[in-house]
Amino acid sequence: MTDKISPKLLVPALDTASNAGTSATTLAQAGYKAVGRYYSRYSWKQLTRAEASELFTADMDIFVVYEDNNDAPSYFSADIGNQQALRALYQADAVIQQPRQTGIYFAVDYDASSYDYTHYIRPYLRAINEVFASFGYPYHVGIYGNGIVCSCAKDDGLAKLTWLSQSTGFYGYQEYKESGDWNILQGPYVTIAGTQYDQDTLNLNRGSYGGFGSFATPSCSN
Repeated sequence: MTDKISPKLLVPALDTASNAGTSATTLAQAGYKAVGRYYSRYSWKQLTRAEASELFTADMDIFVVYEDNNDAPSYFSADIGNQQALRALYQADAVIQQPRQTGIYFAVDYDASSYDYTHYIRPYLRAINEVFASFGYPYHVGIYGNGIVCSCAKDDGLAKLTWLSQSTGFYGYQEYKESGDWNILQGPYVTIAGTQYDQDTLNLNRGSYGGFGSFATPSCSN
């Protein structure tokens, strides 16, 4: 770590594609403060409102990432970005009632090159931002990926939040980790109560990482 990061503002967290609600108390007792979960077209890994309620009851925060496949260049285009952005907004607002101005990360779940970023991922992220902008940016756009993807998306103004994937051999990993510019750093696997999780570090030196610890407060109509 560089001197840009205060260890006092590094917080332990986890992420998983499995329902974490039934283990929420166990996770909290183990010292973890938040769980990363999914929005997706695939129902098996979607965060549900019941699960979110169980996590909140255990005083656990949630951060979310959108992912269908998202693990090859062919899964990234402006059309796909548009579709995934709309689906993410629907799940956040209508299903979960995620509080506004928190974050939704979008996954780039492979070792994308600079060429991939320029020709596939940048158009994908531009489309996501266009959809979010059309709704008044209710949530901050985040990116999950290797160091190149995180740094380029941040530099291009296409991601406010960055989550550096755990694969230490991926492009730009070490440089981006040492920059201290990440909001979440993914680490090695751990098994808790029979479920496999990735361990994460939340970097509060960079302010909010986009997580939330309650449902949105319903607004009153006149």
